[in-house]
Amino acid sequence: MRSCTVHTVNRSAPLARFTWRSLKILYSGVIFLGVFMLTVFNVLWMFTTGVNSSRMTTFAFYATTLVTAVLFVQLARQWPCLALTWEKLEREFTSRHRRVSRTTLATRFKIVTTVVMLLASVEHVFAILSTYSSAIECATSRGYTDIIGTYFQAQFPQVFSMISYSLWKGILMDIVNVLSTFSWNFVDLFLILISIALVDQFKQLNSRLNSIRGKHNFLVKAMPEWWWAEARNDYNHLATLTRKVDSQISSIVLLSFATNLYFICIQLLFSFNPKRGVVRTIYFCFSFGFLLARTTAVSLYAASVHDESLLPAPILYSISSSSYGNEVSRFLTQVTTDNISLTGMKFFSVTRSLVLTVAGTIVTYELVLVQFNSVQQVDQTNNTNVCEVR
Repeated sequence: MRSCTVHTVNRSAPLARFTWRSLKILYSGVIFLGVFMLTVFNVLWMFTTGVNSSRMTTFAFYATTLVTAVLFVQLARQWPCLALTWEKLEREFTSRHRRVSRTTLATRFKIVTTVVMLLASVEHVFAILSTYSSAIECATSRGYTDIIGTYFQAQFPQVFSMISYSLWKGILMDIVNVLSTFSWNFVDLFLILISIALVDQFKQLNSRLNSIRGKHNFLVKAMPEWWWAEARNDYNHLATLTRKVDSQISSIVLLSFATNLYFICIQLLFSFNPKRGVVRTIYFCFSFGFLLARTTAVSLYAASVHDESLLPAPILYSISSSSYGNEVSRFLTQVTTDNISLTGMKFFSVTRSLVLTVAGTIVTYELVLVQFNSVQQVDQTNNTNVCEVR
């Protein structure tokens, strides 16, 4: 791996280092192979039985997991340099200003992680119960006695329509499926945590700027030119850090928004199909609600980076003419003209207005999908056949 050009002294954290010779890489490779096999089985299944919205969704789910694995391995290779750059910036801030406790940020990380993963676990439990109820219905209608076997074959028809079923194969496929589910949720969780950390850096700077506001926040105290030069330099460092972070995670941002948009449209499409059983109805409602909440959270947390970068502007506008110098002018110009935000590989910037744009896009796509699905309604196997067992 290429060496990092960031020079650090008196490091408070251990040096991160990427290596291919690691148990974590081996573990990731094994899981990648399992997901790859499921994806191949799904492609073969679509070729032999035809394409519909349900099978295409299964393919998109496992393909997303494959792409996620590749993107995070790429990020892991660049993470040591990114971590050093971030730590260097934090050290410069704390050396010149009051040290800010990291306990609050660490606690927020733990709370957000716990909430997201707990909800993901609940959703997966409902998914298991929904498939199990379908397996019971299937076994009853066909006179099967092996409910577990019927469950695995109903859960992975793309696999067991191609190869013979055995219990160990079903368990192995289920393990890969569980890991794929949490991998999908981790993409959004990762972006939320990165956004929280970036926003925290901007909040520290904005807190310093707010501290010089006068009574009733109408005027700003007169500060020397060097103070504004230092504040502008800190803001510029944060802008550089944001761009560096964005250059490493923009592909993950694009993947998150693209897949969430697709699955929201598909879930809305599935909502037009009749649901049989209370368990399946509860699962669908919870899954769709969790998907919407997760997508909204990613959008708003990522957009808050852009929002926080604009907050110095009102303070700079409030500076009196006698205190308005060259550094203040340069600072204000950068705040008002520099677009500091996370992006999806530069295709779009994540701002609050993007949320409305995505909502409008969902409505447009949904109208197309409804027309497409009305043609497929003649095929009653589309999402209505609960017994795809040989």
